[in-house]
Amino acid sequence: MHALIALLLACRPDPGAPVYPHPPPWNGDTGDGFLEGPDPWVDGVPRLSLGYFYEGGYSEVLAPENLYIYDNTFAIGTSDLRVEGLRSEVWTHAGKAWWGGGLHYDAAQDLSAWTTLHLHLMAPASGGLPAVDLALQGGGNEGRLDAADYGFVADGAWHALSVPMADFAAPGADLTQVDVPLILVGEVGTAGDLLYIDNLYLD
Repeated sequence: MHALIALLLACRPDPGAPVYPHPPPWNGDTGDGFLEGPDPWVDGVPRLSLGYFYEGGYSEVLAPENLYIYDNTFAIGTSDLRVEGLRSEVWTHAGKAWWGGGLHYDAAQDLSAWTTLHLHLMAPASGGLPAVDLALQGGGNEGRLDAADYGFVADGAWHALSVPMADFAAPGADLTQVDVPLILVGEVGTAGDLLYIDNLYLD
């Protein structure tokens, strides 16, 4: 599976202009129904927001300029099925042989000071994307990991993934020159399958 995904991604054209614009910065207005989440930020504790899939507090923010939908392989929506904040993001499989998308910096960033990437994923047991890979690209190399190895399963429940940044670096990604801090990708699924994403941050 991993070899085929790598081949598909290697052969994909340049994503071109982003299909999905960068969201406005979170303004701190908790509003009605805001969830603090299972791990709310504590003032003084280092936490990096990437500006996507997260509405809570942070000590630093380093938001990528764009989220790319590779080859129109999924559609993006929002949902109130969430872990924190007011919403989660939900991706709907377009029915192609593979699917994928990623957060992209215009200029590479040094993320080597951060040790762990945190992310919540949820997919329905029926009609959910059954398999997801996580990847980070740095220095021209990509570190790709199977989300199942960090606790993801398509069973209709939210799963908290804590991924050591060193695991992305082990296959060769340079954490001092990160241009794509997160890719979500897979080759299993059918049109209409769903993946919910929330509570993304680094510490």
